[in-house]
Amino acid sequence: MDSSGTTLMDLITADPSSVPSGTSGTSGPSANTSTTSSVAAPPSTLGKPAAQTDRKSKRSTLMQIHSETISVAKALNPVKTNIMPQKQKKKPVSYSQLARSIHELAAASDQKSSQKQLVHHVFPKLAVYNSVDPSLAPSLLMLNQQCEDRSVLRYVYYYLARILSDSGSQGLSPGGGIPTPNWDALADIDAIGGVTRADVVPRIINQLTKEASNADVEFHARRLAALKALTFAPSSNNEILAKLFEIVFGILDKVADTKQKRKKGMFGGKGGDKESIIRSNLQYAALSALRRLPLDPGNPAFLHRAVQGVSFSDSVAVRYSLEIISELATKDPYSVAMAIGKLLLPGGALQDVLHLHDVLARVALARLCHTISRARALDERPDIKAQFASVLYQLLLDPSERVCFEAILCVLGKFDNTERAEERAAGWYRLTREILKLPEAPSVSLKETSVESKDSLPPKPSKDKSQKSRRPQPLIKLVMRRLESSFRSFSRPVLHAAARVVQEMGKSRAAAFALGVDIDEGAHLSVYSEATDSLDTDLNETSSHSEGNLFSMY
Repeated sequence: MDSSGTTLMDLITADPSSVPSGTSGTSGPSANTSTTSSVAAPPSTLGKPAAQTDRKSKRSTLMQIHSETISVAKALNPVKTNIMPQKQKKKPVSYSQLARSIHELAAASDQKSSQKQLVHHVFPKLAVYNSVDPSLAPSLLMLNQQCEDRSVLRYVYYYLARILSDSGSQGLSPGGGIPTPNWDALADIDAIGGVTRADVVPRIINQLTKEASNADVEFHARRLAALKALTFAPSSNNEILAKLFEIVFGILDKVADTKQKRKKGMFGGKGGDKESIIRSNLQYAALSALRRLPLDPGNPAFLHRAVQGVSFSDSVAVRYSLEIISELATKDPYSVAMAIGKLLLPGGALQDVLHLHDVLARVALARLCHTISRARALDERPDIKAQFASVLYQLLLDPSERVCFEAILCVLGKFDNTERAEERAAGWYRLTREILKLPEAPSVSLKETSVESKDSLPPKPSKDKSQKSRRPQPLIKLVMRRLESSFRSFSRPVLHAAARVVQEMGKSRAAAFALGVDIDEGAHLSVYSEATDSLDTDLNETSSHSEGNLFSMY
């Protein structure tokens, strides 16, 4: 506070126009008196709140000072903008641009650069469309002849197969994707005359047929790819089917070797010799092509080639073979049973499938065993039906939940959605009455033999636990133990699959009680599967006459 009584707050809130006079007045009393006497000063606002206009002027002044300060700071320290520029959104490439790029790059002189562009920029984008323009076939065939890069050839065979598989009627495929027009219709409208499927399909088939028939070792990879692409040809053409069967049967004639040791994986194990690897690859390719071809139940050669694949070294080829045989068994179970009966003997190929590493192969084996063991055409051969039923029961002990659950569903009579209530009732009877005689562990017998040869002493008596594990086990107990362990799993798919199995068990049990099946679930269990066969026969004979107690004989 000065001598005039002005405080700091009064100076801050005072009118800026009056600040100089007030400031000069502080220099001395004589100057203050002279100034006030000569000029009539307005009434003082010291100690009073400032007006609204004063506030606006001060705010504009402060804003101006702030902007000037920022501009000076930017001038002294320039800031670089857009250090990391954002990527601009790429414009979508149209189908016509992709097709034009394929034509241009296929005819380019610098094949190395053009092939790189095809693999990284053109071919992947073309795959999102649900059909392929037939006019691309000439360029694709040109790339097939002049290119050796595996990535490019993989795309070339893929698009050739797409052209063969397209129906051409509406330009739509069930696989989805970006819709494309009807190429044949556009080619007909074109005044110049466009390329239709009828123009290019014969050329594609001829080229693929030549490559699939080439047995040169250096041409092995192309041969496999060409055979796979050729199987996408329409099955309505009998000429194409005849060529395919001829090629596949010719390959199977050369690669059939039952003495070859089965390997793990799709293309054999590591470190194998080149000849065995090529043989295994051809087995896989031939059975894969045969799997895509339509079934021919009345053809003994077709059945012979399918059964031949069970003994192949490639595990995936064995899977395809069992899937084909399983479908054939639904149409002609007697012929299939007679064809594979020898493979079911101890040491046969079907016994080896029980220990095959391919899970889907064992699933196909379960379906095959179920179809033959329940076939009415084999009622006069109960021995064969009992053998296949025994293999099906052994699959209940499979370490894979997928295989075990499939075997349980087959025992219950749940094979497809066409089963009858009588089959479901008989399935529940089998599950609750049948017993599985477990085979003796080979390791124990080998160990006892080695002990006898070493000391010439009698072997030690085995423990009760090992004897108990080899005792015949009721199927229902095996199933309940497996379901109990499955419900303790942390895998959600395993839990869902186990719940579905329990649901099907309930349906089969309900069907048994609905048909009047008198099942004492605490009674002694039957060891012989012939009892179940007679049960099925009685069910079919009496289900249409009565709904009473059909099983009073039990």
